[in-house]
Amino acid sequence: MRSIVALVAVAATAVTLTATPAAAASGAVIVSTLGEPSWGIGDPRPDECHDLGAGYHSVINETDGPILVFPDHACAGEAMLVHAYDRTQFGLHYSFEALT
Repeated sequence: MRSIVALVAVAATAVTLTATPAAAASGAVIVSTLGEPSWGIGDPRPDECHDLGAGYHSVINETDGPILVFPDHACAGEAMLVHAYDRTQFGLHYSFEALT
């Protein structure tokens, strides 16, 4: 009987943990590329890598949470923290991910 109760408790916990999706940051991340029109990614989900493509970018964080901007396309390497409603200068920014 104990093992059945324990099994039900473990199953309920697993369902609870997997059924709760990560909330997206409210707002948008705007990307400016030299010589091209600006574009944005609305409500980015936490821990999801967004590749910005080739170019010399400036990233404007218009979300309500911080983002990390990376010098490569796979959200790896030394990241730059960009607080909510802040921006980077133009540089080699190739991907980002939201923290909240």
